[in-house]
Amino acid sequence: MRVDINQKYLSLNRRLAKESNKIAGNFSNRDYSKIENIDDILLARDISIEKKKKILINKLHYLVIETFSIDKNKFSKAAFHALKKRLSHIRKIITRLRSINYYLETTFLEELNLSKIMGRSKDLKVRRQKYLTKAELEALEYAAYSLIREAAVLDKQLLGEYFRKEKRILGKEITEIKDFESILGKESEILEHMEAKLPPPKAASINLMKEPVFTHWVVRIFTLMSCLGYLWAREASLFAELKKNNTAKTEISKKISHLMKERLKLLGVLEEKGIALEKFEINDRLKKELHNVNATIGL
Repeated sequence: MRVDINQKYLSLNRRLAKESNKIAGNFSNRDYSKIENIDDILLARDISIEKKKKILINKLHYLVIETFSIDKNKFSKAAFHALKKRLSHIRKIITRLRSINYYLETTFLEELNLSKIMGRSKDLKVRRQKYLTKAELEALEYAAYSLIREAAVLDKQLLGEYFRKEKRILGKEITEIKDFESILGKESEILEHMEAKLPPPKAASINLMKEPVFTHWVVRIFTLMSCLGYLWAREASLFAELKKNNTAKTEISKKISHLMKERLKLLGVLEEKGIALEKFEINDRLKKELHNVNATIGL
């Protein structure tokens, strides 16, 4: 059976393995315990959504690689405590990225009037679906095999447990505006899978560092990270395309703090006009604006 996999995705997968090997080769418990504070970027609102997401994706990429690219022969108990703190940081970034994606999938797409282009349903319940196809899941499986083969921190003895399929390299993938929702949906699924594979620090056991558990665990996280990077690159190209339109460029460039002020101001106007409550039932327009405010709060 043949697996279709994009050349760009495969190259990102290989790059991740090379970065991991370099970090693992220079591993020291002392350096591993030095963890960057991420609270400033998580709480930053004086930047645009696009820029914040780019920063968080890059932070997540390097934090994931640095966290799991270890030398188990040198790895100490103190380093394991650092790993648990790193897990906490990774989970926080994922949570913020999921909030950003929710905003982009709902409020952002609607405000840019992209719904008609994509043929989207106005009903959020109807729109909920799985975006990752069977072929894409098989590509993830092949990527996992490739990573075990190339990443030094992963146990090569487990290669036999990952069924090797013949691959067919696909050329450059054409990305169009109508693909925006699908790409965001796939990213959200990937983030959800990543979060599920990262236990809260209190639940993390030293047994995770033992083989074959460690390789099975880390290869999944690495594979999901490289896939997320590939999807985000496609999303970035769509943002670049949207910016060719001056109206869209203005909306995309707005700072998060400005978006919040706009939402709250409109909400205040609606309340002042008495649209807010009608026999204790929330008006549809107010309900929509409340949703927009809630979606923006988590950014």
